[in-house]
Amino acid sequence: MMRHYLFSVLGSLAATVLSASAQQVAWHDPLDSAAMAAAGASGYIHGRGFVRNDYGRLPESARGTVRDAVWNLSRNSAGLYLQFTTNSPDITVEYMVSGAHAMPHMPATGVSGVDLYNERGERCWGGYSFGKPITYTYRDLPDTSAAATYTLYLPLYNTVERLRIGVRAGAEFDFIPADTTFADGLPVVVYGTSIAQGACASRPGMAWTNILHRLTGREVVNLGFSGNGRLEPEVIDYVAAIPAALYVVDCMPNMYVPEDSVYTLVLNAVRQFRRLRPETPILLAEHPGYSNRRTNATKRDEDERADGGLRRAYADLRREGTKGLYYLSREEIGMPAEGMVDYIHPSDYGMEAYARAYGGAIRKILKRE
Repeated sequence: MMRHYLFSVLGSLAATVLSASAQQVAWHDPLDSAAMAAAGASGYIHGRGFVRNDYGRLPESARGTVRDAVWNLSRNSAGLYLQFTTNSPDITVEYMVSGAHAMPHMPATGVSGVDLYNERGERCWGGYSFGKPITYTYRDLPDTSAAATYTLYLPLYNTVERLRIGVRAGAEFDFIPADTTFADGLPVVVYGTSIAQGACASRPGMAWTNILHRLTGREVVNLGFSGNGRLEPEVIDYVAAIPAALYVVDCMPNMYVPEDSVYTLVLNAVRQFRRLRPETPILLAEHPGYSNRRTNATKRDEDERADGGLRRAYADLRREGTKGLYYLSREEIGMPAEGMVDYIHPSDYGMEAYARAYGGAIRKILKRE
């Protein structure tokens, strides 16, 4: 009886402690009805050109218009982020995803993780648990006398089904609304492959589009579709629907077709962009080069075939008088062979190389324009 009584008392105490602990956290969901009403039409999801009530990247009208593979990948939250202000010294991010947490060549922290940065662009390291739900916890954040601004990058290769942010009860907390009118400056819109989507960054903040966002302070819209950046007219319609300071077209790693077909696809893509957006500059990027191109003749021939078609198309478009068309070569990208996880997907080291190359090119183009 005494043992039963002690267990009962201990169980009650534990329940009381857990209940008190739960009451100390105030949860905030950027997609709940009250939050959405406060945000207005644009909502709180930054980094995309279309308004949705979830964490997808293409509008609902794209379902059934683009191929199923593209639509399914558009449900991944690559390049999306939340911004909020709080003076809480502790922040907890809790969320569910629909797919597997990791891949053989990309860790769970990149596929399914989140990444928190403060207003100075400094990363806040958080402990994490990849269960159901996934939880990231950030403790003892400094300078909590006044509300600080945070950016939370979302998973690169998974679909977020539900997410909420917890802070100490009584602390200030506000989500910062997104601006899909881009009143503060048009974004750079990136259309590309798995590399643009973020493979194989170790965490979301190290995807090159997110590095570029921090380097430039400019919104970057990530429309990278793993294995499916194929210059399809149906997809380009949606890419060009987003008003942009610059369109980046980085699709050569997915050009699994003969050189003449690459040439035709590039010609048609640029002409389509020009019909839809006559004045917006376009940056065409070469294949970064396979990491084993010096040791594998087949891979060397593949990347040279893609770039051969791209170079011919670029030269002919320039001869036609196409304005605002720019080019980023493999040499300018400067991808080191040791900067890849496998034969094509960059590590964090490679992502830094991509971001530096694109950052330099974009600054020159926008200054010229």
